Amino acid sequence: LFWFCKLHEVFQQINTVKDETLDLDEFTQGLDHLGCHLSRQECEKEFRSIHQDRHGCVDFGEFCLYVRHRVCPDQSPVADAHEAEAHAVHQQVRDAGGATNGLLVKKKTFKDFDDLEAKIKKLCAEPDNKGLQNMWKKIDLNVNNIVSLAEIDKWVVENYPLLNHKPALIRAMNATMDTHGTKDFVHKKDFKLLMVNLFYFNKLFWLFEQGDADHDRRLTEKEFKWMVTVAGAKMTDAEATQEFKKLDRNGGGVILFDEFCQWLTHKACPACVS
Repeated sequence: LFWFCKLHEVFQQINTVKDETLDLDEFTQGLDHLGCHLSRQECEKEFRSIHQDRHGCVDFGEFCLYVRHRVCPDQSPVADAHEAEAHAVHQQVRDAGGATNGLLVKKKTFKDFDDLEAKIKKLCAEPDNKGLQNMWKKIDLNVNNIVSLAEIDKWVVENYPLLNHKPALIRAMNATMDTHGTKDFVHKKDFKLLMVNLFYFNKLFWLFEQGDADHDRRLTEKEFKWMVTVAGAKMTDAEATQEFKKLDRNGGGVILFDEFCQWLTHKACPACVS
């Protein structure tokens, strides 16, 4: 109880994106808050040992268990039994292909994304937007022409389990709102853009977790070129270098995940985001 309360406070302070997960930088900051000062290499090793499911993040439960074992490494029959039971249930859900903690645990494939991409592009290309309007009605139940993150999240979970990834969902919504300077809600006129952002942010987050070798949610030029290739963007090595330099405005040699998502979304489906 003590560590749960203590760590929840720390977790909220360091979880800057408010996506209920920690990346490597946030995890390192959390350890510093707790007086556990490790080298960057040691932090990376500890981080990799926790997120064994390889989604590139550590959630609150994983963070709590890690600190509990680090602070109190002695075996506890009661606590260890509960942890073993929780792990067994999680594994059963994973084996059954269900979802847990907002993440699809069924293995994703390129075909899954290719099939859904074709459907979304076809939907967005309809001249009368009939399909998009029908979708909007299912989300905007109170008919006020705006939807919240909670409403979008519920709709995605129920209709598009492939896109049920909270960090990608939050970033997609923020990118949509930032386009027209809106806050807290997505407006009806931006729903097409939201749909495209939801798809590409999810697909690219999935690819990003494979290509982001050091799990820092940033891409070097080498990682960028790998991502461009596997995402199916057609360009030469020289063109990829040129595009990377455009994105790397400060010349730091890395670009952020969000920057890459928005760039490739415009490349892959320019008509949908116009």
